[in-house]
Amino acid sequence: MSLRSGYVALAGLFAAMLVCTLGFDRLVSLWLAEHASALVPIARTFTDAITWLVLPWLPKWVHPLVLVVLGGALTRFTGRAWLRPFAITAVVLFATRISVTWLKSVFERVRPFEYLADPRLADFFVAGHDSFPSGHTAVYMGLLIPPALMFARWRWPLVVIASLLAFARVVEGDHYLGDVIGSAFIALCFAVAGTSLVSRSPSPGLTP
Repeated sequence: MSLRSGYVALAGLFAAMLVCTLGFDRLVSLWLAEHASALVPIARTFTDAITWLVLPWLPKWVHPLVLVVLGGALTRFTGRAWLRPFAITAVVLFATRISVTWLKSVFERVRPFEYLADPRLADFFVAGHDSFPSGHTAVYMGLLIPPALMFARWRWPLVVIASLLAFARVVEGDHYLGDVIGSAFIALCFAVAGTSLVSRSPSPGLTP
């Protein structure tokens, strides 16, 4: 992906996040709760399977360390330069998760299922709440967006998988649409920055 395309995608995500968090995503969650409740078990099965695969509750340094070790091992045994894309993904994932954790404590957003149970609740800045941005989506996007930028042939499959996982969190009622878009925006910010910094010396298998 070119730097210009990355900026366009970031602008689009930021605009969508603003529209959603200004009230549109609460309407979406109300509509889903009323008309799409049959999809909740499917969405939960999907996200539960991925959750057990990526184990997002582990300390934030574990996944980056595993990625770097795996990239180093693949580089050693295949003779191809896998370490850099794995290292970029590790840094993006770690930075995304740290940022999302901090922003949760800043915005203190009420989750959809809590709002549906008590519509009197305000949207943001309610002590003890942590809906925005989405932590699970930060893991999905942090893992999948960097390789989507670096490997053109896998770009759309990875983007589709990440988007489905994110939307499943909305269907479940655990997050608003703006929450998952916010995490996607943060992950893409770090991914665009990381890939652009190393774009002058592309490794084998990476898109220029």
